[in-house]
Amino acid sequence: MKLDKKYRILLQGALIFVWLTDLSPLTQTDTYYSVYLLCGLAGLACLLANRRQEKQPLAVKIFAGLFSLAVVMGNYELYQPFYALQNKLNLVLDLAGGYCVGFQVLSAMLCRLPLRRDARERKHPAAVFWCVFAVIAVIDLLYLFGARYPGVLTTDSYSTVSQILNGNYNNTMPFWHTMLVQVFVKIGLAIFGEINRAVAFYHVFQIFFLAAVFAYAIMTLYQIGVPRLCLGAVFFVYGLLPYNIVYSVTLWKDIPFGASALLLATAFYRLLKSVGKPLPNWVTFVLGALGVSLLRTNGWFAMLAVLVLLAVLMHKEHKKLLWVLTGVLAVSWVMINPVLWLLKVPKTNIVEAFAVPMQQIARVVTQERELKPEEEALLSEIFNLEKMKEVYDPQTVDPVKFETFQYGKTDYIQTHKWEYLRLYLSLGARYPADYGKAWVEETRGYWNGGYFYWIYPARSSQTPVMGIVHSGENRIVTAAFGAWFRALEKPAALEPLYSIGLQVWILAACCLINALKKNRQWLIGVPALVLVAGLWLGTPVYSEFRYAYPIILTAPLVLMTTLYSPEK
Repeated sequence: MKLDKKYRILLQGALIFVWLTDLSPLTQTDTYYSVYLLCGLAGLACLLANRRQEKQPLAVKIFAGLFSLAVVMGNYELYQPFYALQNKLNLVLDLAGGYCVGFQVLSAMLCRLPLRRDARERKHPAAVFWCVFAVIAVIDLLYLFGARYPGVLTTDSYSTVSQILNGNYNNTMPFWHTMLVQVFVKIGLAIFGEINRAVAFYHVFQIFFLAAVFAYAIMTLYQIGVPRLCLGAVFFVYGLLPYNIVYSVTLWKDIPFGASALLLATAFYRLLKSVGKPLPNWVTFVLGALGVSLLRTNGWFAMLAVLVLLAVLMHKEHKKLLWVLTGVLAVSWVMINPVLWLLKVPKTNIVEAFAVPMQQIARVVTQERELKPEEEALLSEIFNLEKMKEVYDPQTVDPVKFETFQYGKTDYIQTHKWEYLRLYLSLGARYPADYGKAWVEETRGYWNGGYFYWIYPARSSQTPVMGIVHSGENRIVTAAFGAWFRALEKPAALEPLYSIGLQVWILAACCLINALKKNRQWLIGVPALVLVAGLWLGTPVYSEFRYAYPIILTAPLVLMTTLYSPEK
């Protein structure tokens, strides 16, 4: 028997309220409860707005189910011990409440988007570009020379600089990122003769690159008629949020990689929608695609996914795009494989690709599950099992990887790979709960609401490393940026801006909406989604913000083009 529409609305509203109430204990943890509150309030608002909604496609229901399941899985501790009847009831109610939130929000988006754009002709895209570029560049340069000279460097950064100075290269830090940094460091050394200025010279380039990419994205939104208030909001995200300011002067591969992902998505959109002149769009598309393919190990596979989708869905409509992307992938494959082989650059250790399986096995060992003698012997060949029990951290594989794995036995894994595969599958079949919990705790930062976790180094080391000394801080400039950062990082209302999981949900929802409306722009979000799927399979840390930087940068563009893009 079907419920009356009025009672259905009341029932769904009650389920959403229960969902928010059951999740409220998360306010006392490292979780961003404000993200769930935002989603819940949006769900209630959409529930009222959808009073006359029509039947929705199956894809909307599947998305709502996955959203609900992600929230429950990511916070499974709330339902422990599971044998308690109250916890089982809470689980069922929260699955239903989360489903209502996802279904109502997506239904409202599907029925009401795109919103009305500013129909007036936008005559000054170049002025918008240069104005945005100049403001962001000035802010970041002021931060570099007034607060963090010669830039922010961590262990990964020093490894890159060490390879440049010593000439002993490897691909642990992607070789082509090292080459990019080397160009500017070598020029800086030739001009200034001093390593600090050389490193700062690279950071000046990175500041200009990020400022140009951000300006390019905002100019594109301006050209398609996005309202000025929304343009201001996007500028706030790209130009004024603390992590973008700090990252502009941080020597990590993730920064130009994330900017390349945004450049690619913007150029891809412009080509699909015929925004602006074709030649500059093609040039930026190729540059963005090369950056994504070369600057991080899994970037090439993200581009391959786009190529496959283009070949299957749009091989007649976008032949030129298909051939250009094929060329980019071919060139980048040659640069990643034969060229590195000829240059005798050692490949990345194979162990780096198995972070999640390693963590799952470590959890089984740490929980002291029964191991067969041959299984224990096989694991003991490559791990110190006793040490593993001491150092295991459910949120990161690094202690297990660096303190218990015997790197000298990597070849042993290669020669016994089938034995280790059988061991992995056998343990998973016997202890699926341990495997599941290990995966959830290792990856949930990339698909759940969000967590308090470090985003960037708060302070630079004052100890000289390879002659690099952090100095020259201006007290007024440093204090001003510090106050600005605290103002934007403390309020709970701004936590959604720092939530990786929320950006993933937004990106996935926008791609689904565009696909259901047969709007081909859904493809621009595919590279970022493939990259986040890679994190679900192989992240070493549960919520590392910089790993998700391509998603963080791409989400505002995809959201705004979904809200306001012309349907064609």
